[in-house]
Order: sequence, then C-alpha cells, then structure tokens
Amino acid sequence: MSAMSTILFDADAGVTELGVKRRASTTVAEASDAYAAQIIDDYLAARNEGRIDVMQLVRDHAQAVDPDLVVELDGFDYPAAA
Repeated sequence: MSAMSTILFDADAGVTELGVKRRASTTVAEASDAYAAQIIDDYLAARNEGRIDVMQLVRDHAQAVDPDLVVELDGFDYPAAA
C-alpha cells in the first residue's frame, strides 16, 4: 500500500502555518477528489500485491463513502474498450 496516506500527512501538517493556509484554500470538491484518489490508490496497491482481503476492505470503505466509487473500482477488472 502507499507509503504514507496523504490524509494522515495533511492532518499532521494542519497544525503548521502552511497547513492552515492549505486547508483554508482547499475546497470540499478538491478534498473529496483527493480522498477518492487515495482510495483508488489503496485499492490498486492491494490488487498489485494480490491482497484480496485488503481489496475487499477498501471496497467496503468506498461503498460507505461513495457508492459510485465502487463502480470505478470495478472498472479496473475489465479490459479497456478499444
């Protein structure tokens, strides 16, 4: 899986002056997109490692966050259309 979750890093950096400025200028849409990207990264890392158990945990979490995100995760298991 990813070396360090950006969500955790942001929480740690949030107490710094730069972190406070970043959080103040980040829109909800940007934060949501970044979070969805992190979930996708975690899913792909688990898939590449053959960790079906972790893939299912990520899918369960994605379902709770945004059911449409599960559809995107499902897309990784289908070949791309030519």
